[in-house]
Amino acid sequence: MTGPVFWDEAIGAYRVHGFQEADVVLRGSGWSSSPANSPLAPAGMPQMPDTMMIFTDPPDHTRLRRLVAPAFSARAVEAFRERVGAVVESALDQIEEQEHEHLTEDDCQDGDSSPPVDLLADFGYLVPLAVIAELLDVGVEGAQVFQEQTPDLVRLLEVDASPEDAQLAIAAGLEVTLFLTPVLAARKGGEGTDFVSQLLRTELTVDEVMATCILLLAAGHETTANLIANGALALMNHRDQLPALQQNPARAVEELIRLESPVRVLGRTAVTEHQLGGVRIPAGRAVLVELDRASRDDRRWPDPERLDLGREGPGHLGFGTGIHFCLGAALARLEAGEALTRLFRRHPNVQPLTRVPRWRSSSTFHALAELPVSLDQSR
Repeated sequence: MTGPVFWDEAIGAYRVHGFQEADVVLRGSGWSSSPANSPLAPAGMPQMPDTMMIFTDPPDHTRLRRLVAPAFSARAVEAFRERVGAVVESALDQIEEQEHEHLTEDDCQDGDSSPPVDLLADFGYLVPLAVIAELLDVGVEGAQVFQEQTPDLVRLLEVDASPEDAQLAIAAGLEVTLFLTPVLAARKGGEGTDFVSQLLRTELTVDEVMATCILLLAAGHETTANLIANGALALMNHRDQLPALQQNPARAVEELIRLESPVRVLGRTAVTEHQLGGVRIPAGRAVLVELDRASRDDRRWPDPERLDLGREGPGHLGFGTGIHFCLGAALARLEAGEALTRLFRRHPNVQPLTRVPRWRSSSTFHALAELPVSLDQSR
């Protein structure tokens, strides 16, 4: 490996590690986000839905984003802050009760038992799942369907997804579609204030609204859950940073996104020839923009590997940039900020129960496999 851009013969793609070079790709024209254009797509790969914004290019992407964006504006998300806070408090109540019951059972039994609280499964995943269920106004039944199907849905987002991954994701998407179809039909033409009703009043087709809901579930749930868990682990390992979290949650979350971003890689395909970082990239070649490497570029940040929640200065690429900048960024920031500040306010002594964290095997996601914790070491 030499320089911020280089060819990786083993996978047949250019890797982009530098911040400036990554920014050029994500902001620039002449790049495609459609898996159908990628030379990395294996034979037999099913076609991804052309109604799903993340896989589209202009002009289709431009139209879809223009219609969906108002529902995700900072103002719209801020109006949801109180509900997000209530969701977080409810989730904290639940894991506290879970740990209490576990400790009570331990007093009556001999031998070891499983950890009482997995902060990823019981908190990180629970918070965004409940928030999405509230946004879509689908109740407990919807939350259960979403919880069951999300693990396979997110396979859509893997840059090295196999045909088997795609088939599982499509099957999961079908289950979500079967659940949401009568929901959309009932709300079409209505005056509801929920996310679904708002989208149905735009020029989007019903299929496009459905695809947007599925994308919100696949991308919004998984990435936010991992941001919360990654952030919690980083803070447990850097307790000197906790005052900065409470003093300025918004700034703290930005630093956590920079250093612990849940998305490692974004894939693009060169539609035209490019010169990038002194390297010629021919048309038709795949490019992997490695966000985790770009966010540690010492040409942009001093001491980039150090977690500093008071860090000021330039922005990061944790949510991407350009036309595909994450539409749910404001919501993810709100959820992570509320989840982490409230967690450490109520449980400043929360501790991981494993010295070496277990990470999930994924080319795309920076994600823990689990995060067993004790909420209060004094117990």
